[in-house]
Amino acid sequence: MTCTGEPAVLGDRGPGGRARSMLAVMLVAPSRLEIATVPLPALIPGHVLIRTSFVGLCGADAAMFTGSSVYLRDGLKRYPFVPGHEWSGVVADAADNVAGLSPGQRVAGHNFITCGNCSFCRAGRRTQCINRSEMGILGTYPGAASEYFAVPAEVLCPLPDEVPDRTAALLEPGSTALHATDRVGVREDDLVAVFGTGALGLLALQICKVRGARVHAIGVDPAGLHLADELGADEVLRPEDAPSDEYSVVIEASGATRAIARAGHVLAYGGRLALVGIAHTPVDQFPAAQLVIKNANVQAVLSGIEHWDRLIGLVARRAVRLDPLLDQIFPLTDAKQAFMALLTPNRARPKIMLAITR
Repeated sequence: MTCTGEPAVLGDRGPGGRARSMLAVMLVAPSRLEIATVPLPALIPGHVLIRTSFVGLCGADAAMFTGSSVYLRDGLKRYPFVPGHEWSGVVADAADNVAGLSPGQRVAGHNFITCGNCSFCRAGRRTQCINRSEMGILGTYPGAASEYFAVPAEVLCPLPDEVPDRTAALLEPGSTALHATDRVGVREDDLVAVFGTGALGLLALQICKVRGARVHAIGVDPAGLHLADELGADEVLRPEDAPSDEYSVVIEASGATRAIARAGHVLAYGGRLALVGIAHTPVDQFPAAQLVIKNANVQAVLSGIEHWDRLIGLVARRAVRLDPLLDQIFPLTDAKQAFMALLTPNRARPKIMLAITR
């Protein structure tokens, strides 16, 4: 179902016409979702108020909805909360001490809210900030699935005309895929296996092809493998058909426990393995001994907040294509149906999206 029509009407308004309340998607318990009326976010120093355009939903959101997420299980996130960490929007207002951003400007951005003061932040390693929140994922910072939200100006990236709002809401997983290819140093003489034909895997596939590598897409979903073929995979394979000890680089982007275990077996001796997908249950058969014997370089990859400008450049010139990943768009008020679609297996394309305002 593609959403068309007008934005939802905001709640009561204060002096000067500024809305005092808004609609938000609220996850209140496992498999329980409400469309709630909540206060408009306060605009505090260093922050920008964003009128949300689109919010992308991914596997992490699905696990939050069902209650199976490792973040919920480990107490890193608690109900109730507003989800949404992939988004695009328009600047509605900015605090007095924010420069370079003005109302009406189209933006997207990452979801890491960092302290700037801990040893990791001071060393430029913001994804490891010990005080961080991740919008809609970790900590108390609300996600973007609401009519408005407020974030620090530093997370925002202005959008060029070549990247429409809908496309921009798909950027976040691309930044993680770009970070993964950097961490394992993908180059043109590599044979790369990408496990997973969801958004992360399909984006990693495209970025590896930009770098000149040969890429085999490995997955179990026929529609996902077909899309991987359309997006330039040199070969598409099921996990059991991928040759052992063959790939100089393996990028595990599915988070499936069987795929994580298989990834170590197909990696070549001296190969580089990037673990990108998050497993929400223990991986019982992870080949740790074999990875040691292979003298493998194993990288665990979290986000890609330093790579947004590069990614936007790739998308603007269509070296990386995001729109083929999109399956359905739902309005905010149909968020429950959007999450049910997200849980539906064997979709033609991996991404579900909420249209918040148009």
